[in-house]
Amino acid sequence: MASRRRRKSSSCHAGQREAALRYLDRLAEQGTAAETSSAVAEVLTEVAAIHGLLPPVREAVVRAWTTSSDLQGAALGEESEPIARLGDTTRSMSEAARVILHARDHAAHPAQRSATAPPPGRVHPPVSRHR
Repeated sequence: MASRRRRKSSSCHAGQREAALRYLDRLAEQGTAAETSSAVAEVLTEVAAIHGLLPPVREAVVRAWTTSSDLQGAALGEESEPIARLGDTTRSMSEAARVILHARDHAAHPAQRSATAPPPGRVHPPVSRHR
């Protein structure tokens, strides 16, 4: 009975994984096909927003890192270098989410940027008071 439940659970996970991969493929295609900055911002939101894809992936890695660290620490008395690096990776994932959301905000408001600042590389001559 337990092996049947395991097989059913395994096939359920495989189906969920396949659905997730299809979703990511569609999201990548949306990013490629985006014709507006707001369409790009929508894709970036799906990736990094609090209810997006990256936060739960990071959480899964954090939990695996914590468990692995606990298991190895109990067995060896200290955390191995690859496990310690995994902790650094989770911090990098958090930073990546912040960078992606900043880019999303930037993409979502292109008109506001151009109205407040001249394009880079453009030098405006000073206005002369003497005519």
